[in-house]
Amino acid sequence: MAETLQLITLILVGVGAFLWWRAMQARSHRLKLQTTPNYPLGRLADMEELPARAEVLAEAAAGPEGLLTSPYSQTECVWFRVEVVHHHYSDETGDRLELSPVFDLHSHQPFTLTDVTGSALCRPHWVEVEHADLVHDRFDEGVVPPTDALSPPHLEDAERGVVTASTKVAGPAALTPGCSFREWVIPPGERIFLRAFPHRDDDGGVVLMGGEDEPMTISTHTEQELIREDRGKEVLGFTALPVTLVLLVFALLLG
Repeated sequence: MAETLQLITLILVGVGAFLWWRAMQARSHRLKLQTTPNYPLGRLADMEELPARAEVLAEAAAGPEGLLTSPYSQTECVWFRVEVVHHHYSDETGDRLELSPVFDLHSHQPFTLTDVTGSALCRPHWVEVEHADLVHDRFDEGVVPPTDALSPPHLEDAERGVVTASTKVAGPAALTPGCSFREWVIPPGERIFLRAFPHRDDDGGVVLMGGEDEPMTISTHTEQELIREDRGKEVLGFTALPVTLVLLVFALLLG
């Protein structure tokens, strides 16, 4: 009985350590948000010297090259991300399904940002997008991974925009080899929050972008909502690990 209790407690400590790590990540994310000033787009455009970092809340619109069409759901959007995962039996044991990422790609085409004060261009090269709309989530049994994620096989109209929660443990993808295809989009008109590095283009316009070491953050949630989410992760993580460590000490004393 004591050994079983110790094993369960060790598992809980592992979970607590993961939640602690996630809480540290959330704290770092929250502090970045809280220490970066917010600007209307018009004020950025009028500044003689742009700040090193800026946060804006603006509406997404088509860029100079127009709107994009996402490959799987055929949704008109300003940005999309495609993920393809291969579900296959392990090469070592042959009796356990493994999930191997095949593609995780996103669009890089610039799009426009607007608010009541002005506009700017967003270049989503180095970017982390949070809470984008999941518009396609499909699992195809027995198929091999595609060679090009952006040229999917022909889908009937009824198959586009399918959301089946394919990657959940209880779903078919947990038991059957095949591929899952997921797609997220930011549609035109979506109000988005950005934390980015502002620059000037050759015409003097404001361009928001990210860097390889510090990608631009884009979210369909507001800054206040993101901060609340981070605080919730911090409370859970910074509480869980000490509690599990106390339980571990208690279990060792019983043993």
